[in-house]
Amino acid sequence: MSIKWEQEWDRIYKEQGEVQSEILPTVKVEKDIFKRFGCKKVMDLGCGTGRHTIYLAQNGYQVFAVDISETGIEVTRAKAEKLNLTNIEFAQLDMRNLSVDDNLMDAIMCVWTSGHGTFEDARKNLKEMYRILRLGEILVIDYVSREDENYGKGTEIEKNTFINNVEGEENIPHHYFAKEEIEELYTDFSDVDINPVDYYFTDSYGTRHTIKAFVVIAVK
Repeated sequence: MSIKWEQEWDRIYKEQGEVQSEILPTVKVEKDIFKRFGCKKVMDLGCGTGRHTIYLAQNGYQVFAVDISETGIEVTRAKAEKLNLTNIEFAQLDMRNLSVDDNLMDAIMCVWTSGHGTFEDARKNLKEMYRILRLGEILVIDYVSREDENYGKGTEIEKNTFINNVEGEENIPHHYFAKEEIEELYTDFSDVDINPVDYYFTDSYGTRHTIKAFVVIAVK
């Protein structure tokens, strides 16, 4: 399936505004993990409207905020300016083709992003993250699991990938992962930890949801 990702996410952010504002508990943990690793420069890949970019910047990290949506970047930039945060860089980039230098980042955080697209999109995304991560440094990322409430809904466009199954993101493919599938992706990393997690949130329509996912902490 071929869609224009930047146009689709621009539409979503323009229609729904700030989709989420609450800082996820896992991101608070990730902030401390980055500190233990001595990370200074962190990429927030798929930053959306910037809730976690702002949080990391306020906690002293140099943040590289990346999203495919120009609208998402603009909203994040406006928040940073309002708060007088000068330790954030911005780039409108596709996670499957990040046009930045190799070995650039101390850490990468990718939250609620990697399940958007097909399995091959996830593979391309990981290849790019591996390329730009420095040796010995850390990636923290999550993948929605097949235990999630939206798995199997909508139209299956390829194995375990669906459209029309998430309200507000009907045109976006969503791939749902098994642990073994994630393990297959991460064979190049020196250390990989995969754990199940439940996320709880209220969407922009006021509906309460649980997302069942895996959090991956991987060292290059």
